[in-house]
Amino acid sequence: RKFLFALIIMIGFNLFYCWFASKYAFNRNIKYTQSFISDYEKKIKELEQKTKKEKDEKIKNLYQQQIVEMRMVIEEQKLKLQYATNPKKEIEAKAKYYKMMYENAKKAGNYRDLEVYNVNYKILSENIKKKKFYNVGEQFDAWIYLISQADGVAFFMIIILALLIGSGIVSDEYKERTINLLKTMPVKRGKIILVKFIATVLTLSILIIGIQIIFFIVLGIITDSLKYYDVYYDWISKYKAIGFKIYPILNSSKILTLFECGLLLFLVEIVVIFVICGAIVFFSTIFENGAFAVVSFITMILCISILRQQMFVQRISILKLLPLIFPWNFEEVYSNSLAEKIQLSFVSPYIVIGLNLLLAVIFVLSSIKIFK
Repeated sequence: RKFLFALIIMIGFNLFYCWFASKYAFNRNIKYTQSFISDYEKKIKELEQKTKKEKDEKIKNLYQQQIVEMRMVIEEQKLKLQYATNPKKEIEAKAKYYKMMYENAKKAGNYRDLEVYNVNYKILSENIKKKKFYNVGEQFDAWIYLISQADGVAFFMIIILALLIGSGIVSDEYKERTINLLKTMPVKRGKIILVKFIATVLTLSILIIGIQIIFFIVLGIITDSLKYYDVYYDWISKYKAIGFKIYPILNSSKILTLFECGLLLFLVEIVVIFVICGAIVFFSTIFENGAFAVVSFITMILCISILRQQMFVQRISILKLLPLIFPWNFEEVYSNSLAEKIQLSFVSPYIVIGLNLLLAVIFVLSSIKIFK
């Protein structure tokens, strides 16, 4: 029953998300842009008439400043309109921009940015040669659906499904009074908890990643976007681990393709599923009442979320590890932007993934010990 209910929730949520994202969040069609430009042009005419009638120089200057700003917005929208009908022009403009930024970084001696701009320019130039022109984010398609899951969407669903599936995984045995029968079976108690944990992980993985793959394939067929798996994206791998040390990559920087971003999303999702399932099984083992397990789990997530923002400004390195637990923004994990955000040089995907897997092991071992 729980699995079918969770399946309906997942399908319903994804359908709503796709509808909302395509209709509102990614509504950049030609008619909308033309209407936006037309409205701004009318406002500019109204301001010009007010400027002619106005006698106060300060107010007159204010109107003129608003007119200049609105004209800049119109030019930007007109450029977007050109790009919408001519993606080749946008890719070529981006290539010129990265080349210019590369030359500026070279003059300034900024070697970190130098490598990033250089790689971006090379890959864009290669796409121009191969005649692969694709506006990332200009339309809602399979890739945008998949990558947008990294920005908190997947984490939210993992939490909801973990509460639904896992909160009663052990406590329900007490509620239904099957615990005594379970404990008299010729099976080690540690294995009982381990099997329940694995079952929860598999259920959540099938529901979340399975549904994502299905929606990705369907959207890919509808929007004909599967052929763009090798188009560049702005997320760049900046660090690599050698032993216990993290070293910046300069000469071998690599722009992640859309396909690689998708694979990394699934990897981080699996890791987060492991640690979330470990936590929910732990609370379900402690409390015989499933409601207490739910409340405790939600309290823990809320506490970490509240403290996470405060830990970003802490100078003590050990406290800065807190934002790495339950990373709700997966893009920050595999794009290495967490290192800059919390100003901690050794942060990398390896550290975040390793820390959360370690936490999952601690939760499971603690659950086994308590259950014994």
